[in-house]
Amino acid sequence: MKTKTLVAVLLIISLCFSLVGCGFAPSVSDDTSAITDEINDTAPDTEEEQIKEITPLLYKVTNDAGNTVWLFGSVHVGEEYFYPLPDYVTDAFDDAEALAVELDIVAFEKDLAAQTAVMASLVYTDGTKIDEHISAELYDQAVEILKECGLYNPFLDYYIPSFWSSCIDSALYEKLGVKDEYGIDRNMIELAYEAEKDVLEIESAEFQYNMLSEFSEELQIMLLSDSIESFYSDQALEDIEALIDLWESGNSKEFGEYVTEKPFFFSVEEKLLYEEYNNAMLTSRNLSMTDYAEQALTSGDELFICVGAAHIVGEGAMADLLAERGYTVEEIKG
Repeated sequence: MKTKTLVAVLLIISLCFSLVGCGFAPSVSDDTSAITDEINDTAPDTEEEQIKEITPLLYKVTNDAGNTVWLFGSVHVGEEYFYPLPDYVTDAFDDAEALAVELDIVAFEKDLAAQTAVMASLVYTDGTKIDEHISAELYDQAVEILKECGLYNPFLDYYIPSFWSSCIDSALYEKLGVKDEYGIDRNMIELAYEAEKDVLEIESAEFQYNMLSEFSEELQIMLLSDSIESFYSDQALEDIEALIDLWESGNSKEFGEYVTEKPFFFSVEEKLLYEEYNNAMLTSRNLSMTDYAEQALTSGDELFICVGAAHIVGEGAMADLLAERGYTVEEIKG
């Protein structure tokens, strides 16, 4: 498959991928509730301060009764210069009654029982290990990366390939200097708690982690292979920089074209795996998120909806779907 690296697109698709790190995995042992220590931060401790004006895209959606919801696309990991967000974004957030996100990561990270429960879905239950499901070459490459980053431990061998893929992606984000602590979702959730606004979950941690476990084994292996290739590729850095630049600019046309760009496939098998991935990660979730926004419009709840930007901008995303359903969709930029 020849296309932009999936590790870049994941920044704007699914929040749980940015949460997964090998140090977050419970040990597969007699004490299944144990959580391993947090991984060391491999990125530099300090960065040169950057001053950069950003104008990310915000949508205002209204119905005939004048009810409003706001749609703000998130980048799930980010950089310090994203903040403070522009006034037109924070003003809309202030006007909203509540914040709606994919999942409340702040609450989730404080709930060890919930973490252990969802991670259990990523463990082989038939007594096998990952090296019995993937090639020796792919296994050795993955272990080499994780050891290089100080992330490997033998308990990982009990976890499925999509978890390994997410671990490597997380290590790459750290290496490139984009961090979960600067993710838009986390910032908005923290603002909501400070403002004593309700934080509503459109999905849940359980839903998102189940996506990882329900991918076919062939798709999981493809994702792991892509993650390994991206870790050593200059293309991954270029793709991540390009995506963030598009998000910062608020150019809906170019951003939408980037998200919906169709890859070139080397085989029918690759095409089918990509369709499986796209249907699970985007198509079906776009529809359910749009239904959620429509319900809020009908009930008159003014929500500030902050989900991965790929769910909001582009063909078949929330802004398009809501416009097709007859709502007024307006782009807001500073």
